[in-house]
Amino acid sequence: MGTPVKPSADSPELDFYEQIVSELRQPLTTISGNAQLAGQLMRTDPDRASAALDQVVAQIGRMKMLLGELRDRARDAEHAEVLFRS
Repeated sequence: MGTPVKPSADSPELDFYEQIVSELRQPLTTISGNAQLAGQLMRTDPDRASAALDQVVAQIGRMKMLLGELRDRARDAEHAEVLFRS
């Protein structure tokens, strides 16, 4: 195997990776904030704490979907690379 080529600053590949990172950060930020909120509200306002935890679960589902899409694209790219090498 050769050395991986680092994408240039204006490459579509780098844009793709930056978009992925941004898409994954959004649910992580929501998860973190809602988990902290739920912890603070657990004793004083259990209904709001429960709603915050529901949002955590929803955002985890979003992350799973995003990671599944990323995995599928990686597999598609790998298959395309094999086809074009032949």
